[in-house]
Amino acid sequence: MFRALRLAAFAMLAIIGPWGPALAAPYHAGVARSAFTTASGQASAVIWYPTDLPEISWQAGPFEIDATREAPVAEGRFPVVLLSHGHNGGPLSHRELAAQLARAGFIVIAPAHMGDAAGQPPGASQDRILKNRPAQAIAALDAALRNERLAPHADPARIGMIGYSAGGYTGLILAGAKPDFDHAAAYCAKEGRDDTGSCGEAKFIGMSEALATWSAPSEPRLKALVLLDPLAVMFDATGLADVGTPVLLFRPQKDVYMRSAANAVALARDLPRAPQEIVLPGTHFTFVDPCPEDIAGKAAMVCNDPPGIDRPAIHRSVEDDVIAFLNETL
Repeated sequence: MFRALRLAAFAMLAIIGPWGPALAAPYHAGVARSAFTTASGQASAVIWYPTDLPEISWQAGPFEIDATREAPVAEGRFPVVLLSHGHNGGPLSHRELAAQLARAGFIVIAPAHMGDAAGQPPGASQDRILKNRPAQAIAALDAALRNERLAPHADPARIGMIGYSAGGYTGLILAGAKPDFDHAAAYCAKEGRDDTGSCGEAKFIGMSEALATWSAPSEPRLKALVLLDPLAVMFDATGLADVGTPVLLFRPQKDVYMRSAANAVALARDLPRAPQEIVLPGTHFTFVDPCPEDIAGKAAMVCNDPPGIDRPAIHRSVEDDVIAFLNETL
């Protein structure tokens, strides 16, 4: 019923326009970069946060950033949200969501996952990427909570996480999920052979020794988890048994890139605590921010939506839902 209502609401967009006037945000968005160290080397994160200064937009390569660089943090203590990008994405892949969260009173930490981020050298192996992602997220969080600018304003008792695609895998690991890569490999060898998003690029041809002996880290400080069409094919009910945080789960209506049945749908069925589920028009890549023109022509699969899909309107809806969920759970 909820899915039908949400899809019907989007069908009305063409008639009535966007969702209507948004409530005035209590803050403006500030932004800064933060360096941190992991076992695999130096890395960086982009951090959005509430500020009282008016926003001054600026260009980061092809991306327009609607947040003031190096602005002072607004007075108060704010909940903290880790934001983990997808495969070959980056901290700016969800810049609009991060800025809107900052305006709503959240500190958002978006690490660049070394070896799995656009513009960086690729990881030496897929198993190393799968192991490094959670460690990098924890290191980025720890560094931000020690940051001189942020530490007096960050509330370490209210920490949540948002993960898109492979970032959803990262978030599930930190929330206590135990991956079963043999389970993923078996799926990819049979019914998942045409599931590009889950099994492409030889992600799960077989269990490596490194993954077989890996003890996945968890992050007990996490209090809430938002998943945007997550990569979850390596989790079954047994591996998800320790995930106790509330979960808001989004998936697209069309799963032409990453099969929902083996990822989001199976995840919703197997989580010990039923998630809030939202199905939205579009595809896996509709969750990525609208592309600048000079990128759209080079990355058609990521940037172009099916006819009738209004990505900006969908993102405004996602932002409202995420903010409401995090306000309720953090």
